[in-house]
Amino acid sequence: MIFILQRLLPVVLFIMMAAYFFYKVYSSLWFFLIIPLMSFLPFILFYFLRESRSDLFEVILGHYLFYLNYTLILAVLIVLISFIGRFTSMDLLNIISQRIFSFNIFIVIFFIGLSLVGSSNFKNILIERYDIPTENLNLNKDLKFAFISDIHLNGKFDGSKLQESFKKMEDEGVELVLIGGDFLDNTYKTVKDDIKSIIDSTSFKHGIYLALGNHEYYGGIDENIEYIEGLGIKILRDESVEIEGVTIIGRDDRHNRNRKSLDELLKDVNIENTVIVVDHNPESLRELNGEKVDLYLSGHTHRGQIFPFNLLVDYMYENSRGYKKIDNTHSYVSSGLGTWMIPYRIGSQSEMLILNLITK
Repeated sequence: MIFILQRLLPVVLFIMMAAYFFYKVYSSLWFFLIIPLMSFLPFILFYFLRESRSDLFEVILGHYLFYLNYTLILAVLIVLISFIGRFTSMDLLNIISQRIFSFNIFIVIFFIGLSLVGSSNFKNILIERYDIPTENLNLNKDLKFAFISDIHLNGKFDGSKLQESFKKMEDEGVELVLIGGDFLDNTYKTVKDDIKSIIDSTSFKHGIYLALGNHEYYGGIDENIEYIEGLGIKILRDESVEIEGVTIIGRDDRHNRNRKSLDELLKDVNIENTVIVVDHNPESLRELNGEKVDLYLSGHTHRGQIFPFNLLVDYMYENSRGYKKIDNTHSYVSSGLGTWMIPYRIGSQSEMLILNLITK
């Protein structure tokens, strides 16, 4: 109960401040009912329709939540500024109420700007590059590989970004591709593009490997696995593979309650190899207790996708995005190649990771 109040109370206060803004500016008490209803009803619908919602429903709901989020943030920001302005005898809310038309024009321009920035951050793929030194005696040469996560292929997001990222990988001389889950948004049945042709047109010396994410489970795990494997992608489900002295462990998603612990997965690993763990949810980084893991790769967080949720995931995870060394383990959490529901990012960027294992 205390946990719920800690999470819910700040949200309720935030929404009430937004309602106060609309009440003062538009002079109607109805906003104290309408704003909370507009804020909570979409989440209620999303919960009860989670098994039957269509792509169109998610597109509409995603855009609705995007614009509602920034409407509330702007309203609360103006209320806070107006309170500060009281010390200088400036009634900002009254000034806005007398210039409603100009304010409405400002809102339209503000949202157009947000959409353009959000779309640009989604479309343009950031390439992060890291050299990871290793003392691996079994690694005869440097190994360059790529890591991507959270592609979320469905009827809305086609394979063009996947194709673009693979082309960039080939240009970089990547020999191996690792995918950190949520390759599909829910079910392969909504994917319209010929993803197999895209993958068949690429050439990576050691192939493409994938660890499952939570979204693969949402749409029917067995059928989704069959589809992904049919594309020529190798799934590591609590399994490992050894490539040129590097052991890659693909950990099943947390939705599998019977998945193996990190200790179990590492039990029979050759400690002379470089060990890479791919685990969709970075929450599992908390399980590192000095085990022999050289590199831990995750996704899932999207870095919050849109502000201010990036601040929330920064608080929730030990590593919410980017590079961080934990004890002797190099970790990297990707903000994802795709997005959830809408093709916008504010405060985050679509990205891919190029890693080079370097022998000392």
